[in-house]
Amino acid sequence: MSSVTQRIKAYNRDHGQPRGGFVNPRVFVTTALDDGIEELDHRIENLAAPTVGSAVDYLSRLARVRVQPEDVTEELLEVFHVSLTGAERIAVSTRHTSVLGDAVDALSELSVIEHPDGTVTFDVDDVAVRVACKLVTYDVGRRAGPGLYEPVSTLQQPDPVTTEHILQMVRRAVSFFDEWGPVTADGFVFADADTPRVYDERSCFGGYTELVTSGDGDFLTADTVWDMKVSVNPPTKDHTLQLLMYFLMGKESRLDQFESQTHVGVFNPRLNKVFRLAVADIAPDVIDTVRRDVIGYRHELAATDPHGWALR
Repeated sequence: MSSVTQRIKAYNRDHGQPRGGFVNPRVFVTTALDDGIEELDHRIENLAAPTVGSAVDYLSRLARVRVQPEDVTEELLEVFHVSLTGAERIAVSTRHTSVLGDAVDALSELSVIEHPDGTVTFDVDDVAVRVACKLVTYDVGRRAGPGLYEPVSTLQQPDPVTTEHILQMVRRAVSFFDEWGPVTADGFVFADADTPRVYDERSCFGGYTELVTSGDGDFLTADTVWDMKVSVNPPTKDHTLQLLMYFLMGKESRLDQFESQTHVGVFNPRLNKVFRLAVADIAPDVIDTVRRDVIGYRHELAATDPHGWALR
């Protein structure tokens, strides 16, 4: 069992990427967005970077939700699906049996704003930040295993500086979505959830393979597969390889939501910068190597479709 990021680590350990990486981050087109806010210094935040990053991701999704009141619960379950699944697995598999109930109670603290047309949106405020930072500590139960859950992580709450940084990054994300969106899919995976996990003659289940059995991405727009990073640094060669794998696995999945994308991109709300690249600008031999040796596809691309944009 191996996720996309675990597979990249294993490949780097066993083989190593070429100098500069399969996809050199320097070839990405960088666009700086200006909101007049100074640098958000991670060194004065009191929570771990992964917690902050996941909180920004989930709250950015929550900020875009506008639904009828009767659909609020369904949307919450969708946005925090990984956290709730992780909490359930922790509750079932460890002595921390109360965490699922704690997670549900945390969701009940979120507030909604009613609009004249009868719809509601979520109030992404200090309380929402605290709730999100608590819930993301349960993600480990889904992503890595229930046994790795550390209760002390749930007890630590964001201080005022960290809270404001998270809220500012969410505001930047909302502005980014307004300019570069709309978002067509959130938290995407590379197979139909209703399809039994059976590998076909191409040695894959949807876009997954025997080498990459799990992994999910952040969001899609009409022409781009996006990842959100809150690192203090620009994307690395591992980040760009991750994006290329997402792109290729999406195309291989044959799901309609991946049909129109031609680019990959990173949005970093901490730096407030966009990094984007047309996949057609990546050398075909790199595409072939990543498909075959990194992801593990055994079949060749169609001769009429050298980059595999539309495997249908």
